[in-house]
Parts: sequence; C-alpha cells; structure tokens
Amino acid sequence: MTRAVLFLGAVLCIACDRENRDSRGNASASAYTADSDSSAREDGLAGTNSGAELEAPRLIPAVQNQLNLMGSGSRQPNPDNLTSYKNLAGDLINSMIADLYRAGYADSGNFRSLADSVLGDLGGGAGTSSGLEQSSPQLPQHIDRMQRLIRQYQQTMRTAAERR
Repeated sequence: MTRAVLFLGAVLCIACDRENRDSRGNASASAYTADSDSSAREDGLAGTNSGAELEAPRLIPAVQNQLNLMGSGSRQPNPDNLTSYKNLAGDLINSMIADLYRAGYADSGNFRSLADSVLGDLGGGAGTSSGLEQSSPQLPQHIDRMQRLIRQYQQTMRTAAERR
C-alpha cells in the first residue's frame, strides 16, 4: 500500500512538472519575464510585463470624459470626484510610460516633463486634496496639458506601429 501511494505521488509530481514547462523546457507561470527565460530576454527587458496589449488606450476615454466634464463647467466636482480623477490620471501616466518603454522609445525628457507638470497640477500624493478646483485658473491649463500628453502618447505609438 505504501509503495502504491509513493508511486502515485511520483507520477503526480512528474505530470505537474511537465505542465509548467514550455517547449524548450523553461518553466514559468508568471506574466513577467525572468533572467532565466531566454526568449523573454530576446523579446523584452527582464522584469517588465511581457504582454503584447498596451495599457493606456483603455484608460484614455475615461480621462477624456473627465476632462470634458471639468472643462464644460456643467457641474461642480466634489472632492471625491477630484480624488478619483487624480488616481485615474496617475494610472494613465504610468501606463503611458510603460507602453512607451515597451515600444522601445526612450524619453527625451519632453514626455516626462509634461507628465510631471500634469501630476503637479493635481497636488500631492494619495490622501491629499487636489490642487484643482472648478474656479481655479489652473484648471484650463491642466486640461490643456493632459490633452497634449495624450496626443503626444498617441502620436508616438502611431509612429512605433508604422516603424514595425
């Protein structure tokens, strides 16, 4: 009986080990690359997300909708809406930067500088109040900066797609 249990345990271990290996014998269940994964090193940088899908395009419509609402002055935003927008804008900027690096573009400083200006408009870190208010003179400047940042990202990604 003990031999049967040991035999079944060994078979189970071998079967599980085969499921986690790719055709070259490399084992990885992570979406992130590792130094030992030679194909990941060839296709991208170690430690970066190896997925092919861009992150920022799915966030852009939500940010543009918020920008339109803030720019129209149709309603006075409450602090919770501004905090939500601040978090969404931060996520979008981080996603844009990741997408640009994934596409192989090193920032000349212009994109990061504009992104820093956009984040500076929004105030401090998490849990702090936003520096933007509907009556603030900074609001139109912020909206313009965020739209320029989105346009710059989209143009760069179009150039990257044409280059391939």
